Amino acid sequence: MHATEKTLVLKVGRFREADCWLKLLTPTRGVFNAFAFGGSRSRRRFVGCLDPLSHVLFTIGTNKSGTYTVLEEGSLLHNFPGLRADPAKTGLAVNCSKFIEAVEIDPSDAKPAYELLLETLHMLEEGGGSSDFVPWLFRAKLAFELGFRPDFLTCGVCGESVAFRSGYQFGVEKGHVACHTCLSGGKPLEGLARPISTGVLRALHWIQHSQPADWAKVVMDSEVRRQSSQFVELFVAYHLGLSWDNGMYKKV
Repeated sequence: MHATEKTLVLKVGRFREADCWLKLLTPTRGVFNAFAFGGSRSRRRFVGCLDPLSHVLFTIGTNKSGTYTVLEEGSLLHNFPGLRADPAKTGLAVNCSKFIEAVEIDPSDAKPAYELLLETLHMLEEGGGSSDFVPWLFRAKLAFELGFRPDFLTCGVCGESVAFRSGYQFGVEKGHVACHTCLSGGKPLEGLARPISTGVLRALHWIQHSQPADWAKVVMDSEVRRQSSQFVELFVAYHLGLSWDNGMYKKV
């Protein structure tokens, strides 16, 4: 049985003389591996389709025994030439695709992950984004899209809205804010918790509701950016079990 589906190519490798394997992301299957037999020699079935960071419409099937996935043919939708022409933009795109791989997206989370990566590639293609923002914004947004959606603007204990004052803490484990009044009794938040400023809370709320197109023009106070990015790394490490170390994502 064959199906036709839009895919994002995350990684490509070759084996034997003419065959390729691909790691793909689709909105229904998540991340999976597939084989393109004869792909490196094909002049008709896979023209321009077998490069990482390509958007491709593939016809997907299985071998006779159903033990592995086979790509029958592909039609290139977009290969992001503007992105590929800029090594810095390409590096940002690869960083995001590596995070998708590391998270091991399954079918239930496939659609938001696919849409987020596709929108990010288009944003980079159009000249937006910077190394100061894109990687950690992408990690934060994907974590939020996968269901880790804290309320950054309301105290999770008393329900009061966050105001411009100090004394807030954020409980990473349960994903809620505690205000100074609720903490004044001396009872700390359970589990992993960190002090957090109003500026950082509002920045994280903005990220949660942003789209990649918004990242191209974002301006953020340097201290808020630093603290927000540190919080994102802590949040991702705790809830997704991943950290960025020496050019790769590692389980923690």
